[in-house]
Amino acid sequence: MTDSASANGEGKDPEIELFVKAGIDGESIGNCPFSQRLFMILWLKGVVFNVTTVDLKRKPADLHNLAPGTHPPFLTFNGEVKTDINKIEEFLEETLSLPKYPKLAAKHRESNTAGIDIFSKFSAYIKNTKQQDNASEYAHFQKVLVL
Repeated sequence: MTDSASANGEGKDPEIELFVKAGIDGESIGNCPFSQRLFMILWLKGVVFNVTTVDLKRKPADLHNLAPGTHPPFLTFNGEVKTDINKIEEFLEETLSLPKYPKLAAKHRESNTAGIDIFSKFSAYIKNTKQQDNASEYAHFQKVLVL
């Protein structure tokens, strides 16, 4: 039986470990919207997975070996490292599929493209900690909403 067959519900659950940016305390889940998005996808799919928070100030050496040059979020799926967020989402939707796991992808592909644009602008706005730059980020975010 292949890994994808077992992930589709024909055997045991896949082994998934999600590596996310740690919060200010170095242990809790941080404020990274991309980490939060992948966490929510896995949670909504109802799959069992482990979460490892990564303190970027003290990134462990074994993570350098696991995903060199990569910052969280990334995940391992049955031991295979996945680092591109958009490709991870597509992979999870294809691999964790019906009948065992619910479909989360948008019905119309165009709506996903629009959502990604809004999400990226909103992410830039909420992650900006410099008060003087917020007006500029907010203006970019509003332009996307109007389109």
